Amino acid sequence: MKATKKIHLISLALTLVLAMWGKDLKAQPYGHSAGIRAGYSSGVSYKGFFMHRMGAIEADILYNRHGFNLSGLYEYHMEPFRNERFLVYLGGGAFGGNWDEEFSMGLVAVAGLEYTIRDVPLNFALDWRPMLNVYRIFAPDFLDFGISIRYRFGS
Repeated sequence: MKATKKIHLISLALTLVLAMWGKDLKAQPYGHSAGIRAGYSSGVSYKGFFMHRMGAIEADILYNRHGFNLSGLYEYHMEPFRNERFLVYLGGGAFGGNWDEEFSMGLVAVAGLEYTIRDVPLNFALDWRPMLNVYRIFAPDFLDFGISIRYRFGS
């Protein structure tokens, strides 16, 4: 239980530091994007920003060593270097699907970096997604690192 408290405190401290870091935010950098994610969990990914906000939703259909799963995340984006093409994001959500050949559901967090190319409609993201399975099988999986490449569309 002590390790869990440490993880919560570190997560809270990181969230507060990053929130203070990017106080003067602008409108969203793009409307929608869709593409692929490769890494521990690989598959297809969609991200859509809320109108005039730095919040976005992300939906993924991914496969990893436990099986297929569908995840939905809310992500809050920050501009740490006052550059609208480079973003840092934090968020969380839920997932459901196969976990070692049984249907299960759980919670997922995300922390990542995203870079959007100015003249080409592509963006790249590097993220970490720790997962905690809470229904049917109680098991954590903290090693989900990945790279996403998405095509941007919409304004």
